[in-house]
Amino acid sequence: MSDILLYLTVCGKGWLVIYLSWLLINSLLTSLTLHLMAVGLSICVVAALKLPDPDKDTVRMVLGEEPDRDDQETAAWSVAHRAAGLDAPENSLEAVRLAAKNGAKWVEFDVSFSSDLTGVAFHDDTLDRVTMTSGQVNSLTYTQLTKLDLAPKHPLSASYNHVRIPSVEQFVAECLKLDLKIIIDLKTWDLPDETVNLILSLHSKFPTLKTNSIVTSFFPNLLYKLRSSDPNIVVAVSTRPHFHAFSTWEGISSGMRPRFSGMKQWLAMCLDMVYTPMLEQLLWWLIGISAVLVHRAVVTREYVDMWRKKGVRVMAWTVNCPIEKQFMRRVLGVKVLTDTMEKVIPDRWRVEM
Repeated sequence: MSDILLYLTVCGKGWLVIYLSWLLINSLLTSLTLHLMAVGLSICVVAALKLPDPDKDTVRMVLGEEPDRDDQETAAWSVAHRAAGLDAPENSLEAVRLAAKNGAKWVEFDVSFSSDLTGVAFHDDTLDRVTMTSGQVNSLTYTQLTKLDLAPKHPLSASYNHVRIPSVEQFVAECLKLDLKIIIDLKTWDLPDETVNLILSLHSKFPTLKTNSIVTSFFPNLLYKLRSSDPNIVVAVSTRPHFHAFSTWEGISSGMRPRFSGMKQWLAMCLDMVYTPMLEQLLWWLIGISAVLVHRAVVTREYVDMWRKKGVRVMAWTVNCPIEKQFMRRVLGVKVLTDTMEKVIPDRWRVEM
């Protein structure tokens, strides 16, 4: 970071000298001069903020080569979303073990924090949906969270008993033990320092994590802060339309739930309008993004081709329909995040090219 600040300072001073010299020579400031100086300074700022590109060999080791579309092994094309939360209680060690048994090569999970700032594998901000307890996840200590049961509200609850919320460290250790690659999804935008420190500590404790995991988030600031601390960490950005202004979106505008109200909601909608072009034209390059995890309704041949030209992989979430999985794989050549690793006979669902 000190090199970036030094570069920014030197470039800024250089442009300031040119600017003042021009004023001295011409005695007045023209609009053209102002524009040129502004453009020059902007280029300096962007160049100074640009993080190093991820190491290509490391990215290749993490993401691997694209699997053969005609390969009969469909598991290589599927990432167990929340450890395949339809097959077993989501983000649990039981789900990880079952996903591995069902042939998963990749597992995705979410990071939350307890009130004593222990990282736990949990998706929602609240406990209500997947436990018998109400309230915020971060209102309970880690010890209190481990006493909750993830089984009762699961569709297959009869098959499970006393399923506990694991710590992030426990979850990662289990995945690596089972030779699973990991997508770590960071939702903790309000705790950037704690989040980055958690990921760095995981990489320190599990050295093989660097070539067996990718970190993703809807919040580019977390990814930027993380790669500023360790440029060797491979990251992806998660995205969908209307993310900042609406908490839900399923491919159509009806049914979307606003996150805010009044002026705050209007500002969030304005942010959504500029965010996507900024991500596609600038932020991916600035941060050093290696993959994009995007809502399945956005994925088209044109969208996939746009990112591939930048050297960025595309993964679609969340795809549970067997026919849609086959379409993503055979027509678009895209990996999917799925809630179920249920096997389907390939020929039955084959999509003809």
